Amino acid sequence: MTIQTDCIRHSLRLLQFTTVAAFAATVVAVGGGDGPCSAHNPSFEIGPGENGEPIAGWANSGNVGRGNGLTAHGSWAAWLYGPFDGNAGISRLHITVECTAGWQHRLEVSAGHRGADALIGAARTAFTVTWLDTSGSSLGADSVILLNADSPVNEMIEINELFNPAPSGTTSMRLEFSFIQTTAQETGRAYVDAFRMARVNPSVYQWGDFGSTSLDFADRTWRVKSAYTGPGPNSFSASSNNATVRADGSLRLAITQTGGQWRCSEVVVEDVLGYGTYRFKTRGRLDLLDPNVVFGLFLWEYVECYADEVMWWNPPNEFDIEFSRWGQPGNDVGQFVAQPYWWGGNTSRFALPNPAPEDMTHEFRWAADGVYCRSWIGHADEPTPKRMVHEWDYFGPHQPRPGLARVHLNLWLVNGNAPLDGQDQEISIVSFDFEPEGTCLGDLNSDGRVNGADLGLLIGDWGNAGNGIGDLTGDGLVDGADLGLMIGAWGECAN
Repeated sequence: MTIQTDCIRHSLRLLQFTTVAAFAATVVAVGGGDGPCSAHNPSFEIGPGENGEPIAGWANSGNVGRGNGLTAHGSWAAWLYGPFDGNAGISRLHITVECTAGWQHRLEVSAGHRGADALIGAARTAFTVTWLDTSGSSLGADSVILLNADSPVNEMIEINELFNPAPSGTTSMRLEFSFIQTTAQETGRAYVDAFRMARVNPSVYQWGDFGSTSLDFADRTWRVKSAYTGPGPNSFSASSNNATVRADGSLRLAITQTGGQWRCSEVVVEDVLGYGTYRFKTRGRLDLLDPNVVFGLFLWEYVECYADEVMWWNPPNEFDIEFSRWGQPGNDVGQFVAQPYWWGGNTSRFALPNPAPEDMTHEFRWAADGVYCRSWIGHADEPTPKRMVHEWDYFGPHQPRPGLARVHLNLWLVNGNAPLDGQDQEISIVSFDFEPEGTCLGDLNSDGRVNGADLGLLIGDWGNAGNGIGDLTGDGLVDGADLGLMIGAWGECAN
């Protein structure tokens, strides 16, 4: 495997999530013109499509499908294969998305083949980006070989490739996976998974709603939201009246009324933590939250664009633990949910004991194959069976992926509506703990591997003083010494 060193920091725009609009899935046209703002169904978890295509949202030709013979994330991967009866042939899986001249993208994808049906001879699998003008005519193309007969078998290899900027006149780009076979009747089946075509230029500022206010809680730095924005929408305040750390080390989030306006609270951790167990210990009667109040503990990734279709195909790597009655006093108060919430099987609602205990613990373990959720009574790190309130394992099509997903905590009002009781609201988070899964030195996104994704994070942090994510040596500076450690740790993390 070749180590890619052409890394540029991914800086992503803050996405404002409110609610998902109507189902808006359409198969993308093969030609030019406007496409969606990001690739549909990028982990290939959803299929078949409503027009008969084997992988929803993607056009195809030749032998293309979905399977679980090899995967990098979730339950499914796309596959392409031959033979073509002794003739030269190509199987294709493709989509057209928006692009503007000067934009630059990085390919992130995992690819592999099995020993049982490995690629042989000159058979190969490639990825090609073709820039298109308004008429759908090609302005140029670039490609990279993902797999060939020499690639290791029975494992998924992560590929990171930085492409050239889009040429003048570009209005869209065609993204294509292809299985290429010569006349020699080469066999084989290639699997591709966890696809992302990440825009790196122009950069997108992800902290626009959080200003300069931060606080220290649970040995981490958290930024405090200060904007009129979603969810809700609501007015979020960075005032210590709304978000503050008490003398005992607990985090207080509050909804307060000031000058006739209700102000909500949200904090986000600066660290990118990745796969692992996220555990929150709370204090306060969650069953007594006002029906219009939502208390959320969740993962969120800032993405490059927002559209209704994104929330269906590729929600912003959001997974929530939420407590709310959503404006209806008779509703159960608890839920675990993968976004979009309205997709069948993405939500598990539950009731709390009556009365609910003051002290509770909530956690989700985020892994490559799913998200494992629990909520229990008390503050023990592990519950007894009698103290377990609810458990749920999620293996559906909208599992978050490592990248830039961060954990958020918030307290807000449904649709911006005032509390029914007209009173200020508050909740306490006694502690937050994170237990990484399969990490090692240099694994900055905690996905169990040291690779190009981690290198991009380190380069993006280059030269920073203080507690930068790329400071592997702990000397207060991200520099060549940290790069050397990362290269030395390159590859799969030891368990």
